Amino acid sequence: MPVALPIFPLNTVLFPGMTVPLHVFERRYRALVSELLGPALAQSEVAGHDRGPRRFGVVWIELGHEVAAESGQGAGGADTGVPTIGGPGTSLPRVAATGCTALLRNVRTYDDGRYDLVVEGGARFAVTDLAEVDASSPEVYSTASVSFLPEPLGPDADEHAEHVRDLFGTYSQRLASIGMSPDAAPELPKDPIALSYSVAASVVLDQSEKQRMLEAEDAATRLAVAARFLRRENRIVAAPSLPNLPAGPFLSNGVSFN
Repeated sequence: MPVALPIFPLNTVLFPGMTVPLHVFERRYRALVSELLGPALAQSEVAGHDRGPRRFGVVWIELGHEVAAESGQGAGGADTGVPTIGGPGTSLPRVAATGCTALLRNVRTYDDGRYDLVVEGGARFAVTDLAEVDASSPEVYSTASVSFLPEPLGPDADEHAEHVRDLFGTYSQRLASIGMSPDAAPELPKDPIALSYSVAASVVLDQSEKQRMLEAEDAATRLAVAARFLRRENRIVAAPSLPNLPAGPFLSNGVSFN
C-alpha cells in the first residue's frame, strides 16, 4: 500500500543501516524537520527519543543541487541548465525514483532555526508519485507517494557474501597501505542483506554506482554488483602509481548540506 512521505533530496545515496549527519539550513527543509519534531521537541536537543515514526524519504539528486538556486542561474548568473519545477522561481533538483527512509536519531536545534541531524537509513522505497510543488515558495518541500520494496535474499546469497567479504578485506588492506581507509564498520555483518548495504555504503564509488546498488532487486544481485566494483577498485589501488583520484570521497566528513 502506498505511503505518503516528505522528500529530502541529497547528493548522497542513503542505504538501510547507514548513518549520516546533516546540517539543515534551507527554509523548506527546516520546515520539514520542524513538522516532524512537533512543537514539544523542536525547541530542544533530541537524542534517541522515541516519539513514533519521525522519518522522511531521502532520494539521490540525479541533476541539480541540494540547495535551491535561482531558476537556471548559478553563481554570477551563469546558466546551469538545471530544469525548473513548478514554473518560474527557484529550481528544485531532479531526483531518482528509488530512495531510502531516514530515521531521526539525534537532533540539535539552533536559535536561528537551523538543525544538526543524525539520521539512519531505514527501508528502501520506490517513488510512485512525486507531488509537484511551487518551487518559488521557499517553505514548500516535496512529498511523494511511495511503495516500500521487499528485501529478498536472492539465489546463492551466502556464496556471494563470502566472496564480497574477501574482496572487501583486500580493498581495506590496500587502502590502508596508502594511508586511506573506507568508512567501514569494524566487523562486517554476517547477514547477506545487511552485508550488501554495509559494503555499498563503505566503498568509495560514484553516487550513480551507489544508486545502482540501492536499486538492486535482491541482496545476491547487490553483492554481485559490489563484487564487480570491488575487483575494479582493487586493481586501481594496486596500480604502481595511482591515477589522479578525486580527494573528496576520502576527505569528506560525511556532513551533507541541504
